[in-house]
Order: sequence, then C-alpha cells, then structure tokens
Amino acid sequence: MTPLIIYAVILFTAALFFYTVGVWSERIGKRLKSWHVNFFLLGVLTDASATWLMFENLGYIKFTAHTVSGFIALFLMIYHYFWALIVLKRNNEQQLTSFHKFSIFVWGVWMISYLSGMVLGMRML
Repeated sequence: MTPLIIYAVILFTAALFFYTVGVWSERIGKRLKSWHVNFFLLGVLTDASATWLMFENLGYIKFTAHTVSGFIALFLMIYHYFWALIVLKRNNEQQLTSFHKFSIFVWGVWMISYLSGMVLGMRML
C-alpha cells in the first residue's frame, strides 16, 4: 500500500468515528444539538480529505459500484450537514427531535460505502 492509501484509510476511519459519534449521540439523545453538527462536519471533512487522497493516489476516478456509492454517500453527508445547520437555526422542536431519522439514513448509506471499501481494500492485500 502506498502512503497516500494508508493516510486515506486513517482518514476514512476517523470519518467513521466522527460521523458515528455525531449520528448515534443525536439518536440516543433524541434531539439535534450543535455539537452533533460539529461532529457531522468533522466526518464530512475527514471523508472528503480521504476521498481526495484516494483520487491523488490513482490519478483519475475509476467508476465502480463502490465509487458511485461513495460519492452518493459523501454528497448526502454534505447535504445532511447543511440541513442540520438549517434545522438548528430554525429551532423548531419537532424538527430538532425528529432529525435523527434522516441522520440514521445518511449514516447507513455511508456505512455501505465504508464497508465495501474495507472489503475491497482487504482483497488487495
């Protein structure tokens, strides 16, 4: 494995940590809070950075099911983050207490991409 791939794997795993903490803390707490949104952002930034490193390593985008699911997940994560900011700003109690449903959905889509990448990575070893 090249150093870029190793750094990308570390960042993808950091994204897993940040995004999972944000999403599941929100779900368990049953209310969206600003610190959850901060963890969403950390997850987005680390995932996007890792994606960029993978692109840099390969030099082009190779469209596979994993790549497509990864970009869908990343764009959903970005949308999720900005929608969470809007929900916080509106301060609507119903939205604040039901936002976790969308969060779990986005997290699930992202997990499919994360796990497929992990499987693909293990096959290469």
